[in-house]
Amino acid sequence: MRCALSADAAGAQTELRRSFSSRVIIAAVGIIATFLLTVIVARTLNARDTATFFGILAALPVGSIVGRVGLGANIVRLIPSEPDHKIQRIIAGTHLRATVLMTLPTAPIISFCATAGLLGHGNFPGAFLLTTAMVFIESVRMMLSDIFSAFGLVFASVATTHYVRSAVVLPVVTIVTALSPHPTLSQMLVSYSLVALIQVIIALIAGRTDIAFMHAPGIASLRAVIASGLRLFSLELTAFLIVAGTIWLANSTLSAYDARHYGVATTIATQVTILEGLAATAVLPPAARLWAANRKQEVIRMLSNLATVNTTITVSVVVVLIFCGGFALTLAYGPSLRDANLLLVILAIGGIPQAALSVNTSLLIIAGRINEVCRTALIVLTLVVPSAIAAVVWGGATALAIVSACGLSALYIGEWLTARRVLDETPLPHVRVLTAARELASEASHADAESNLKDLPS
Repeated sequence: MRCALSADAAGAQTELRRSFSSRVIIAAVGIIATFLLTVIVARTLNARDTATFFGILAALPVGSIVGRVGLGANIVRLIPSEPDHKIQRIIAGTHLRATVLMTLPTAPIISFCATAGLLGHGNFPGAFLLTTAMVFIESVRMMLSDIFSAFGLVFASVATTHYVRSAVVLPVVTIVTALSPHPTLSQMLVSYSLVALIQVIIALIAGRTDIAFMHAPGIASLRAVIASGLRLFSLELTAFLIVAGTIWLANSTLSAYDARHYGVATTIATQVTILEGLAATAVLPPAARLWAANRKQEVIRMLSNLATVNTTITVSVVVVLIFCGGFALTLAYGPSLRDANLLLVILAIGGIPQAALSVNTSLLIIAGRINEVCRTALIVLTLVVPSAIAAVVWGGATALAIVSACGLSALYIGEWLTARRVLDETPLPHVRVLTAARELASEASHADAESNLKDLPS
C-alpha cells in the first residue's frame, strides 16, 4: 500500500516544484540573453569599456548583497514561521526599509570599485552615476523577490529575478546599438537602468498587499533586523567576492586585454553553477516550513536530491567546457578570446563543490545556525583576499582564477564540515540521479521517501 505524503511535505514539495521549474525556465532565457548581451558588448565597445561593463555586471549582485546585508535569507527564514499576515507585512516592510537605508551609502562605494578602470577617462562620471543607480535598484529588486519568495508567491518572485530583467534588456540594448552609429558604454547603461527601474516599480505595485509600506519601524526594530541580517551577510559577500569580485581586482591590476579575458571567463563561469543558485532560492521557503513543522527527515531528503541533480548537471557542463569551450568562445567573441577558455575551465571546476555541498549552507540557515555559517565564511574570506591579491600581482589572470576556484571550493567544503559538526545529519549528493530528479519533479510516497532516506549518505 502506497502512503500519501504528509500535508506539510506535500505542500512544501508542490511549492518547491513550482518554484524550481519556473526558475529553471526563466533562468534558461535569462542566461541566453546575458550571453548574447556580452557578445554585443565585446564586439561593440573597446577593451577598456568592455572590461568595465563586465565589472558593472559583477557589481550588481555584490552591491545588492552589501545593501541587503543578509536580509534576504533572513526574511525567508522569518516569514514562513509567522502565522499572522499583519505581522508578516510589517516584517516585509521593515526589511525593505532596512535595505534602502543600507544601500544608499554603500551603492556609491560599490559603483566606484566597478568603474575604477575608467578613472582619468571622460566617461567615468556618467558610468559612475549610472552604476550607482543600477546597484540601488538591484538591491530593492532582490529584496522584493525575496519577500515574494518568503510568502510563497512563486510567480511574483520569479518575475522579479534578474533573469527577467536580462531578457528585457537584451532587445532594448540591441535596438540602441543598431540605431546608434557609435554605441557607447553610457548608452548601454542608460538602457539597462531604465529596464531595471520599470521592473522594480511594477514589483512595488504588486507587493502592496503583502508589504507594510506605511509602517515606520523604530530605530530599535531596524537595528535588530540589520544585526540579524549581518550574520548572513558574511556568507553572501564571501561567495560573490571570491568569484565576481575578482573581476574588479583584475580590472585594477591587469592590462585591458587580460582584464577583458578574465571578465568574460568569470561572467560565463558564474552561469555554470546557476542551477545551484536557483535550487537554493527555491528550496529555502518550503524547507523552512517543513523544518518548522518538525519534518526534518523530509528536509534532508529534499536537499540531498537537489545536491544530486546540481552536481550531475554542473559536472556535465564542466566536461563540455573542457572539450568545446575554446570553440564556443571563438564562435561567440572572435579568435582573440579563445585563450580565455583556460580561465573559464579553472573557474568552472571550482563550482563543483558548490553544486554538491551548498545545500548544507541552506540547512544551517533554516536550522538557525547563523553564527556558525558566519564564522566559517569569514575565515575563508580572510584567507582568500590576500591570496587573490598576491596571485594577480605575481601570477596574473591564471593564478587569480586558480585562487578564486580554490576559495569557492573551500567556502562550501567548510560549511559542509560545519554542518557535520553541529547537526545530527547532513545532505549529500548520491548516485541515484534519476530517482532524485523524479522525486523533485513529482510527489513520491512517504513510504518510499523513508526507504530512500536510509540509503542516503550522512
